[in-house]
Amino acid sequence: MSEINDILMLHDRVIKQSEKCAFATVISTNGPSYRSAGSRSLIIEDGTFGGGLSAGCLEGDIACRLDGNSSPFIVEYDLSEEDDIRGFPFGCGGTVQVFVEPLPNASALNAVQWLCELHEAAVLLTVVKVSETSKSKKSKVAVGARFGISESGDLSFIDGISESYQPDFELICKAVQQNKQSILLLTEIEQQTLTVFAEFFEPAINLAIFGDGEDARILQSLAQEVGMNVSRISRHDVRASVSLLEEIPSLHRSYAVVMTHDLNLDTKVLNQLIPHLPPYLGVMGPRSRTEKMLASLGADPAAMLARAEFYAPVGLNMAAETPSEIALSIVAEIQTVSRKAQPKHLRDLSGAIHERWQENKSECASKPAPSDKRIASNA
Repeated sequence: MSEINDILMLHDRVIKQSEKCAFATVISTNGPSYRSAGSRSLIIEDGTFGGGLSAGCLEGDIACRLDGNSSPFIVEYDLSEEDDIRGFPFGCGGTVQVFVEPLPNASALNAVQWLCELHEAAVLLTVVKVSETSKSKKSKVAVGARFGISESGDLSFIDGISESYQPDFELICKAVQQNKQSILLLTEIEQQTLTVFAEFFEPAINLAIFGDGEDARILQSLAQEVGMNVSRISRHDVRASVSLLEEIPSLHRSYAVVMTHDLNLDTKVLNQLIPHLPPYLGVMGPRSRTEKMLASLGADPAAMLARAEFYAPVGLNMAAETPSEIALSIVAEIQTVSRKAQPKHLRDLSGAIHERWQENKSECASKPAPSDKRIASNA
């Protein structure tokens, strides 16, 4: 189950119990941080939380700030060793800004639900601060207003954004989609200076596992633990299937691992998947076995194995032996492929672990908001 699902499930529970709680979102980081911009959490007044902004220290501090006031606010944390939050000196050296929206808040909840239902990437813009100029009249946009659009443009989310603002917000969305990174930025529209958190959102990975052995069950459990949406198709179902793509509509956009350990069944699955190659297709077993299956289907084994989407043998080389170790190597490979990363030891990196938005990469007229000082949610 994805992190965002966990947050919504926790929300349903705490709302019934009338506990003070809030949605909290990391909107900016500068220097080292535990989570990147876009990380979110549902925080309850007793310190319980779903999702996560940190290892728990930020959540605990935010919980102490939930005093019943319904107004959204921004908190900036200095994670250097000098900033000792509630007795926990972090020593990470960076700063983190968090946008906190006390609940109930229909706009915040609806936005999270919209993201949860997406099957494609999207950009969600959230106004976190509004500054009026001396010439501006009554504000047309309030803190917490949102504008979202999916990558295809077919799905949108609009809450509190007037029609006259939408063309400017669409331009911001296009720039963020191009860079595929979240950013906190300043933009001026109709004599209002808005601080906007532009979140690039990618839905949880859909993973289809073909097989029902112990290794397949362990892979399913581990993949679900890290937030993937998993479907496991048994050997019986593969055997009885006429068209996997028709019977499993989400298969064309799913990552897939073929591990029935039956040569004929694995070949049947490959025969149906190869014409509509998913973004990731992993095949269990030695390379020679996969080459044999591909040749029997009339495919060029060398050409197919060279495809960026095709992974056989499946998994990263981490000397895995047991079913649990093999599952770990597969999940790790899927993670690196989905993030377009190259697996290596973090100690061998010379720069930041997470890539940050580079201002000169954006064609958007807006500019990144300053991250070296506290931003209040009200002008």
